[in-house]
Amino acid sequence: MNDIRLLKDQQRDKHPGFDSYMNCMTRALFTGLASFCLGFSGTYFAQKVIQKKLYYPLQYNILISVLTATGIAYHLTSIRTKSCQAAWMAAEDKHTILKENEY
Repeated sequence: MNDIRLLKDQQRDKHPGFDSYMNCMTRALFTGLASFCLGFSGTYFAQKVIQKKLYYPLQYNILISVLTATGIAYHLTSIRTKSCQAAWMAAEDKHTILKENEY
């Protein structure tokens, strides 16, 4: 099951929206990774700019940057994955505006 193409081929007949779901999830997870990297670097460099007014050790700069970036990445990834799941459920005709949460 390490081959994504093989997995897509196996699930294509059973689940018609699986290809688009896998592509959407891949984009969602890479968006989360990119938001973590950008959030960490942005927070870290912002703290470095105002370092003269903030008097705490470097390890706290890193800790605050990691916690901020983790929060941003988690929030963004959860929003994107929920939209991917909703799109897949709509493609499978199990969830629409008229029939909400009928599985």
